[in-house]
Amino acid sequence: MHPLSLHMSAFGPFAAQELIDFSRLGDKPLFLINGPTGSGKTTILDAICFALYGKTTGDEREGTQMRSDLAMPDQLTEVTFTFELADKSYRIRRIPEQPRPKARGEGFTQQSAEAQLWLLDASGEPEKVIVSSKVTEATREIEQLLGMNADQFRQVMVLPQGKFRQLLTADSKDREHIFSQLFQTQIYKQLEDELKNRSAEVRREVDALNKQKNALLQNVGLESSEALAEKRLQVFGEAERHKQILTQKQNETLKASSEKDRAVELLTRFKQLDHLIAEQQKLTAGQLEIEQLSMQFQRGDKAREILPEFERFQYSSAELLKHTERLKAETLLLSTLEEGFQAASVEYAALPEWQLQLNQHKEQRQTLLGFQTRVEKLQQSGKNVSTAAHAVSAAQAQQQVAKQKVEQNTHKIEQADQMLSQLRIAVQQTGVLQLEHHKCAQQLEIKQKVEQLQKLLDGAQTALLTSRQRGNHLKALADEQQKSATVIERDWHLAQAAILALTLQDDAPCPVCGSAEHPAPAHSEIAPPTQAMVEQARIKAQQANDTLMAERENYRSINNELTRLSNEIIESNGRLGDAQKITLPALRSEYESLKKQLEALQRQQTELNKTEEVLAGLKAAQLPLSNAMDVAQQAFDAATTQHAEERKAYQIAEQEVPDDYRSPSQLEAVIAQQQNAISRCEQQIERLQQRYNLAKKQRDSAAAALAILKENQQQSQQSQDTANQQWQAALLKSVFDTVDDFQRSVIPRANREKMQQRVDEYKQAVQQNLGALQSLQNALENVSRPDVQPYLDRITAAEQAQQLADQQWRALHDQFTLLENAEQRINTLQKESTALEARYAVVGTLSDVANGQTGNKVSLQRFVLSVLLDDVLIEASHRLALMSKGRYRLLRKEDRSKGNRASGLDLEVEDGYTGRVRGVATLSGGESFMAALSLALGLSDVVQAYAGGIRLDTLFIDEGFGSLDPESLDLAIRTLTDLQQSGRMVGIISHVAELKEQIAARIDIAASELGSKIVWQ
Repeated sequence: MHPLSLHMSAFGPFAAQELIDFSRLGDKPLFLINGPTGSGKTTILDAICFALYGKTTGDEREGTQMRSDLAMPDQLTEVTFTFELADKSYRIRRIPEQPRPKARGEGFTQQSAEAQLWLLDASGEPEKVIVSSKVTEATREIEQLLGMNADQFRQVMVLPQGKFRQLLTADSKDREHIFSQLFQTQIYKQLEDELKNRSAEVRREVDALNKQKNALLQNVGLESSEALAEKRLQVFGEAERHKQILTQKQNETLKASSEKDRAVELLTRFKQLDHLIAEQQKLTAGQLEIEQLSMQFQRGDKAREILPEFERFQYSSAELLKHTERLKAETLLLSTLEEGFQAASVEYAALPEWQLQLNQHKEQRQTLLGFQTRVEKLQQSGKNVSTAAHAVSAAQAQQQVAKQKVEQNTHKIEQADQMLSQLRIAVQQTGVLQLEHHKCAQQLEIKQKVEQLQKLLDGAQTALLTSRQRGNHLKALADEQQKSATVIERDWHLAQAAILALTLQDDAPCPVCGSAEHPAPAHSEIAPPTQAMVEQARIKAQQANDTLMAERENYRSINNELTRLSNEIIESNGRLGDAQKITLPALRSEYESLKKQLEALQRQQTELNKTEEVLAGLKAAQLPLSNAMDVAQQAFDAATTQHAEERKAYQIAEQEVPDDYRSPSQLEAVIAQQQNAISRCEQQIERLQQRYNLAKKQRDSAAAALAILKENQQQSQQSQDTANQQWQAALLKSVFDTVDDFQRSVIPRANREKMQQRVDEYKQAVQQNLGALQSLQNALENVSRPDVQPYLDRITAAEQAQQLADQQWRALHDQFTLLENAEQRINTLQKESTALEARYAVVGTLSDVANGQTGNKVSLQRFVLSVLLDDVLIEASHRLALMSKGRYRLLRKEDRSKGNRASGLDLEVEDGYTGRVRGVATLSGGESFMAALSLALGLSDVVQAYAGGIRLDTLFIDEGFGSLDPESLDLAIRTLTDLQQSGRMVGIISHVAELKEQIAARIDIAASELGSKIVWQ
């Protein structure tokens, strides 16, 4: 990662906007950030770290605390950092949460935290938005790009003030976390976790199989697989014996059932005999009905023979009646139509008179149509006169409008000149008012802060008093619990002698003194407390004391906060000066008044600019308006001449049309009247002709139809006479005396078929009943009727015995099946368990080795990192030896740590003067700085050599050089110069005077009461 530029706004001591262009320092330089204490040297590193991760380098201040107290209220606190990584450029911008003035009204609102991340193109402009606003997304993207989080960045790329020893003295676990990110060794950790998970999975599967085996044995009520096999064989023998008993009972049941079936069959045949006898009696009772039905059927056959003659007679009589009725109706209709024809003939005689009227109306309409062309010409001429008159009026109105525009524009020019003079005088006061407004805004912000601090101070004082009271109460409670615990413990000790005395026996030695005589054994007046009561009392006393200590710590914290708030109030009041006597409402009122005055002046300045633009536009428009007025006068003269010519042409056309017909509507109304008269005549002529023709046609048609009907009526009369003679002859020859007797004997077709079916069924039933009755009587001639109940009783007893035997056999069979299934399942589980145990012997061993559970407690990843750390220490020791003049060399501690603590990545230092190896924590301040610097530089070399995707192109060192003597300082600068010449950017933050002389590239920070500023050297 190589910095390109850093832009800060209202950040820390920098009240305004500051830009650091790192390209001005050269390509990968060694440069110094110099300035007095408190000027903001470390703030530059804080800004870089905050832009990347939202945290400062020391992690002691939040982003919300980095807002400059000297900044203007409307200036946002923000940091924008542009950097280069792997030949690509990125820009990140962060805004911390902060109060800002409301857009409308007075007071402040809370600005939410924001973050944006862009990928830049070759020209430095945003090419792609990676993160639009979310803070957490921006942090996550930065961690992925750089390959390290904020803590690792502070330990590897930045050596913050007072933090040099952290990377140097970190334990194996912390150093493992840092190095795994830098060297990208997560794959080894993933391998450790995978082996651990697989080992645990195999162990869980083995436990699950054992649980299943135990559950199966518990389900059958046995304790071992051997007992299960023995029980299965025992149950199998019992089941076979009961199966034989069940077969015997089943045979007995079948025999009883067969005997019962034969008795039931014989009884069924006796019931059939009874049924046939009853049916024979019923058939005999219905014989008379069948004979009557047969006689009726015979008369129906006779009637059916002469039925066609009767039907022909009825049909001919109906036809004769129908033709007679139609003849009467047609005769009446012909008489009516003859009268209508005579009336139509009389009307038809007036047809010539209507034809004469039609011709007269057509001649009059043709004359009127001749006037239409002249009237249209007259109307057009009138329209031309009206149009010309309107044109004259419009031209006159345009002439007046153009004249008014010229006069109005002249008046506006005069007004704009006057207003411009007044506004120029008013805006001259803007500069003085801006200074007063800025000063008042700063005082108002400080005053509001004092008010908020005072409220917090009052709350802290109340909380301090509450904490003091609670502390007194907890002190008394803790003393009481401690006293109670002491009394219980003392009673417990005193009661031990009495408890021991209870165990003494005559002539038995005392376990304390060894005497066989016990003249005065100890005894207790009260019930002795138990060991549990003593422990409970101790726990209560300890809990009360812990609560008291926590409250005391809370009291100290509140008291420290109280002191801090008081100091901050005093400091803020000092910055207010004389303004601290002014109340907050008065100060706010003054601020609003100045703000309104300044806004009014700003509006006047805007109005001044607009007025100047308007005046220029008015002057530019004056000449076009004058030209437009001249054009309007010429148009008015031309319109007046055209109107006179059109008026003369109208008078000539008016003389060619009569007065009554000059109006188009009047002429069209007269023409329409003549057209209506023509239509009425034509309709009347057509109606007379149609009515005469229709009446004549209807009369002729009715006369022809009447002749045909007369002929049909005569034919029908002849047919009816013939049919009547034939019917009377057939009736005389039949067995019927009258027509009614004949009609009663006629049987409909549907009834005839039912009667025939009824007779046939009766005959068939008689024959079937007689045959079955004779056959059954012969079969049962010497057989008596059986009793079924004894057979049923024997079957019931046999079935109950069979059911009992079946239940006993099924119970034993189910038990055998359960035992057999359990034994088979247990054998299967045992095979699976054996296979898993063999698998666990491999996977479990690999997991223990990879996760550092054997030997020196070194995991696989820590082993790989220890090899990489050895490379880092080789490079670091080379630089440390140069800076320490060959005295010190960094080593990796290979001894196992005590207890279960992880080991393998701890550091030691070899002292060349004493020849001994000791912990890095024993180094002095200057020695620790040189060791930490050497370790950071060595780490940078090795990380990039392994090309793990992480580039450490930059190193920032914040202070620490003041702890070095001149010779060590010179060696450290020489080491950093060599590093810079190898292609690294090295930034040093220090106020050591000697560094100014040795480092040419420098960024100076100038501090003042208005805030710090960047000064380039």
